[in-house]
Amino acid sequence: MIRVSGVQTLDILAQLLQKKQKPLKRDLILQKPRKAWFCDFMDGLKTLDQVVFVYYANPYSYTGEDVGELCFHGNPLLLNRALELLFLAGARPAEKGEFTRRAFLNQKLDLTAAESIHRVIQARSRFELELAQKNVYGKLSELASQIRSHLISLKAECEAEIDFSTEDLTYQSLQERKAHVLRLTSLLQETIERSERAHSIMQHSKVVLYGAPNTGKSSLLNHILGKERAIISDIPGTTRDYLSETLYLDGMPIQLVDTAGIRETEDSIEKQGIHRSKKELESADIRILLVDTSLENNLAGLEKEYSVYWENALLVANKIDIQHNSWKSLLKLLQDKKNIDICELSCKTGEGTPELLQKLKKKLGKAEDSSEYVLLEERNKHHFRVIVQNLKTMLGLMETNTPPEIYIKEIDNALEEIGKVNGRVDTEEILGRIFSKFCVGK
Repeated sequence: MIRVSGVQTLDILAQLLQKKQKPLKRDLILQKPRKAWFCDFMDGLKTLDQVVFVYYANPYSYTGEDVGELCFHGNPLLLNRALELLFLAGARPAEKGEFTRRAFLNQKLDLTAAESIHRVIQARSRFELELAQKNVYGKLSELASQIRSHLISLKAECEAEIDFSTEDLTYQSLQERKAHVLRLTSLLQETIERSERAHSIMQHSKVVLYGAPNTGKSSLLNHILGKERAIISDIPGTTRDYLSETLYLDGMPIQLVDTAGIRETEDSIEKQGIHRSKKELESADIRILLVDTSLENNLAGLEKEYSVYWENALLVANKIDIQHNSWKSLLKLLQDKKNIDICELSCKTGEGTPELLQKLKKKLGKAEDSSEYVLLEERNKHHFRVIVQNLKTMLGLMETNTPPEIYIKEIDNALEEIGKVNGRVDTEEILGRIFSKFCVGK
């Protein structure tokens, strides 16, 4: 699709479109806006392509301007030539984010919704997409309006007390005003915390596979990824360094790390790999300890080598298709007495893998439920933090019985900050910074 926006849209397109070998005239198009026209896109006297053309008259378009949308066949050669012809007819290439910027300037979107469209386009997971869509649909705008309403209410109370202090009127008591400020501060802080938790989930949650050599770590990595990413061998110490791959588990991005087998060794290269593996373990969000249940169990060895990493770990008893009888009682003991989460599986047969993924999702949290979270861009998070500081300063002044003439300035500062969230304060620098991140043509 090629989209053209601006006051000269019809003048430009009328030069290039024909219907039944006759020009598709401007007046005819204006009579039937939003009609899909099947017509010819002309390259001089010959047809370049047959297209579907739709015209949207302002303000009923994405940008709030006259917009024409042309659907071509998807050959890049056709599209490149069509663009050349449009530029010759008077159009120009759009700048990054220009269509969404025009939509904002024409009041089709507020700033938070415009900003979130970039997130919708760039979202790497279902979780991030749902959060971005909430902002496009106005959830963050509603929150900003709610905060602004609270600030205006506080300002009105303060101004009334200042202007009519000698009148026999009833105002909020100092304690009531403090409580109001505390509630608003709490709302802002909670919003920031929910946003930071969302950003943490949107980053790659690190899941590290560890254990002794030949327990099946690389096999499990390959099995979960569905491809041969790691080399598999019966020779101990095959994995000399950690391997890292990204996968999406029900829309949650996960960094899955396969580490070198942890054991005593004199091999200097393997030692470096084991050292790096331990560093990965320390920074892991979830640890998966693999044990080889085809061999006789060794509880003392397990506790000596791995108990320091058992916190928030998931013990995977691999090779259950050839499991040694000694493991049944030990696994029960670890589950009941040590409170360790255990999953039994076989990388060879695939048995137990769905249960492992379910346990993994549970440990990572219910990120698929986006209703618990909110998405703030760094710009908005900064404005919210400044407002929190304004309110804390105001509260401090109130604690020392400072007159409202002094601390009302903090409310004014907070109102200016919340205005920047939705774009009620016109700042060209802010607009340039936001829309420069967009792709061309959006």
